Amino acid sequence: MPDRCSSSPLQILLALILFPAIHGNVDAVEPAPAWLQTRDSNPFALATGLPPAPVMPLAGHWQVDMTLDLSNTELQQFGAGSSLLFDAESRETRFSVAYAFNERWSLRASFSQVWIGAGFLDQPIERFHRAFGFDNGDRGLLALQAPRVEVRRGGELLYALDRSRSGMGPLLIDSTRSWSLADGGRAGLTLGMKLPTGSRSRLSDSGSTDGSLGAFVLLPVGERLGVGVRAGLLVQGENRLLGDNARSVVPFASALLRYRLGENWSAVLQTDAHGPLYRDLPDFLGSASNQINFGLVRRLGKTGEFDITLAEDLPALHTSDVAINLGLRLDFAH
Repeated sequence: MPDRCSSSPLQILLALILFPAIHGNVDAVEPAPAWLQTRDSNPFALATGLPPAPVMPLAGHWQVDMTLDLSNTELQQFGAGSSLLFDAESRETRFSVAYAFNERWSLRASFSQVWIGAGFLDQPIERFHRAFGFDNGDRGLLALQAPRVEVRRGGELLYALDRSRSGMGPLLIDSTRSWSLADGGRAGLTLGMKLPTGSRSRLSDSGSTDGSLGAFVLLPVGERLGVGVRAGLLVQGENRLLGDNARSVVPFASALLRYRLGENWSAVLQTDAHGPLYRDLPDFLGSASNQINFGLVRRLGKTGEFDITLAEDLPALHTSDVAINLGLRLDFAH
């Protein structure tokens, strides 16, 4: 792997799988049909306070989530007096810790490391698109040396990146109040905050302090199916990434279908959507996003679960290309 990428995704994947194997004292209890911890893979979205889906540990338990998100995009777009050039691969490695004080209240903190560079997914994505007859859009047509990111409006250069960068991402903190429903369902409210611990120049943070408020419901349907919905609002502070183009209020929503295939396997379909983060900019930044996640979840013995997710942002050719998300969840009794 080139030295511009500090550690390979394969090494990180192996670490995620092997970690629970050497920690035999972890409880194997799943508190509810769990959400995938996915977010919009667009780096400009990851830099904001868009919250991941809520978690609900058992009372007196710690819950640890580790996720690795890989996304590769190559496109050029033009709007009314604005333009976007994006040819880069991004990687967010996120670590979250949540604790449930009782059956109703829990608190979570989440921090990440963000890398953006040339990457290795260009050819695999092009082959994937060709194999299924999908359009490759601008892939292979820009004749640029990745990574290259430029955002312009009215002749002014708002943001530029022309070499690999790595650094801390935003710190996300949220508190959840949940209620038990009939037949094992749960409902709740989540209040979140994003602190600007990352870097604008590295495209790892918007530079603002954001807040969010969301509501959710998780329900079992029969013995194998779990469904969930959530909706909320993100309030952006003084966004210094793209200045006054940022929208102050952004709605977001998710829907979940989780089907248990057997004792150890589950299939998950989850959609994460949000309104436009910016105004007067091309679609990659100025349109609504809807990321569709197709995942498989595997129980890892008595230590937790591991999931692998393939994600596609809709509408096609307007946002990030295929993204890969790997996740590990562990539950510890206090």
